[in-house]
Amino acid sequence: MSPGRTDGDALPPDATHPALPELHEKRRVLLSPASRTAMAVAGILCVGVADKLSGIDASLILFYLAPIAFGTWFVNRRAGFLLSVVAAGVSFAADGLYRLDLGESDVHVAVLAWNGLVQVGTSVALVLMLAALRTRLEGEELLARTDALTQISNRRAFFEAASLEIERARRRHRPLTLAYVDVDDFKDVNDRLGHAQGDALLVCVAQTLRAETRAVDAVARLGGDEFGLLLPETDAIEADALLARLRTAILSGMARNGWNVGVSIGTATFLSPPLSVDEMMARADELMYAAKREEKGSIRLGVFPGASPDAGAGAAAPR
Repeated sequence: MSPGRTDGDALPPDATHPALPELHEKRRVLLSPASRTAMAVAGILCVGVADKLSGIDASLILFYLAPIAFGTWFVNRRAGFLLSVVAAGVSFAADGLYRLDLGESDVHVAVLAWNGLVQVGTSVALVLMLAALRTRLEGEELLARTDALTQISNRRAFFEAASLEIERARRRHRPLTLAYVDVDDFKDVNDRLGHAQGDALLVCVAQTLRAETRAVDAVARLGGDEFGLLLPETDAIEADALLARLRTAILSGMARNGWNVGVSIGTATFLSPPLSVDEMMARADELMYAAKREEKGSIRLGVFPGASPDAGAGAAAPR
């Protein structure tokens, strides 16, 4: 890792899908899973007290299900199973204590055990249903943030990641870099070799970008043959070295497959966070088009002060 770039406040890497870190960041809350589980157990105990006081004539099973549902949704399925067992035990104890208070020395343990099994079955059914629903929703959310062809993040996920990184850079007072990568002469590949080869080229570029960057660097296909790179805590010197290496790796992959194309890259480094993601994108986009106009296949790097009165003044240097 380059000097000056730390992962202390970065998203955890995920080995299975590049968009998952953004989803995890969105769902991060102040309470830990252990704290949320403890809250659910406390809720079950409170229902148990009410169950004991209300007697055996009033069933409070629906109230037991509420903290079980909370634990399943906000922790995980295993927590839901654990809470189901705890709830059944508390309900069993509440009914037994109530009968003893009435002076019923012959407590029908078999009846209480059957009631407990029924409650566990009901709770487990709820846990399985909620866990399946959550998995389905997460899958749909992931698909909505994934480019179908390249299997990296799409434009929507990139903008969400950029918003998070702007806030993080504002807290940590660190630079933030955004690069706009455009494949030169991509249309010629589609026209000469067909769209299947064009698709394969885009997949190759996406895989190269993902392989040559950190897990916490957001990589996305922004549309067509354009890709975005978001590099947290990366200054201009680090960005220049990284992008030179990326361009070399991409060109090497193009040459191996017989694709006569290059890449033009516009890179905007903000010394302090910009006001918006749109501002970041606009700066990098301008630099990318400047590279294509003046020297196709080059890298143009701009350094901007960010959200300051003179934010419009940036120095751009071609490579």
